[in-house]
Amino acid sequence: MIFKIKKYSFLLAIFINVFLFSCSNKTILQGEILMSSLIYTIPQDCDFNVITNANNYENVCTPKLKSAFFSPFSGVLINGPSHVEWPSNIDPNDFPTGPWGETDGPLRLMVAGLVRLPYKTLNLKGEFSEEILLVAVNVKTAQAYSGKMPKPELLPEPDFFDDLSERSRSEEDKNTLLSDYFNFDLVHDLGLPIEDATYHVYSTLGEYKSNVLTIQTSVTK
Repeated sequence: MIFKIKKYSFLLAIFINVFLFSCSNKTILQGEILMSSLIYTIPQDCDFNVITNANNYENVCTPKLKSAFFSPFSGVLINGPSHVEWPSNIDPNDFPTGPWGETDGPLRLMVAGLVRLPYKTLNLKGEFSEEILLVAVNVKTAQAYSGKMPKPELLPEPDFFDDLSERSRSEEDKNTLLSDYFNFDLVHDLGLPIEDATYHVYSTLGEYKSNVLTIQTSVTK
């Protein structure tokens, strides 16, 4: 009887371990996205009109990690509207781009993103946002539009900051996951035309590729 109890206990332990392993977030592989509500959420009903581009700020439309500091997630996530309708009687010249590359007005198409990768990725030291490439492909014509966030002209940083950023790091430190954010206006940052179309939109950084959005655009008649 004792042998049977131990046997069943052993089998139960194996079952529990297999179950936990199958539910583990560690199934995320490098360069892949595991669409799991246990790891992150992508806001569905946020207002994309209130967010701005050309910055690495988190906002109401940014994909959210369930655990901001201890999440095992590694990769890129984006969020955008499923449909955008532009007015036909608006002149784009009435809404010029600001000095930082920021845009305003009704002729925009905003996408918000999250990138979380090891510090050592592409030797970017965690500063991923400005190197994210966003791509929009017209489903009908296969015309592709791509671009990176605008980089404003800034004064050079003092050598003191360079010395700090070049401090030596252990291999363990280099594998530390760091989060960054990015916000695009596809009209101004990618040159998307104001017309009726459907696009597949995704972002990449090196070998990492985000989820793919399908966004429909239309112009009022």
